[in-house]
Amino acid sequence: MMMTLLLLFQSTLASPDIELNVSVRARSVTIQKQGDARLTVTTDPDGGNLVEVRAPKANGRKTLRNVQVNVRAEARIADPIQPLDNKAARGETASPK
Repeated sequence: MMMTLLLLFQSTLASPDIELNVSVRARSVTIQKQGDARLTVTTDPDGGNLVEVRAPKANGRKTLRNVQVNVRAEARIADPIQPLDNKAARGETASPK
């Protein structure tokens, strides 16, 4: 139990393998059409990814003044040994039978 907690704590402190930090400031933003913007971070094997966006809501307005948007994304690639252990437990092998 103690070892599990230690490993979990260590993984949360580990630096991301890939990190993206963006800060955008605009004096004015005009919205012509309603849309959807997304940022997705995926890794294989998944080591715990994060996407955090801080942006103002338009709330029906067509023009926003003094807009600041902050985006933070972190990608972590898990230990490749772990998925191999899971495959072995399920009877899967790296080579065909």
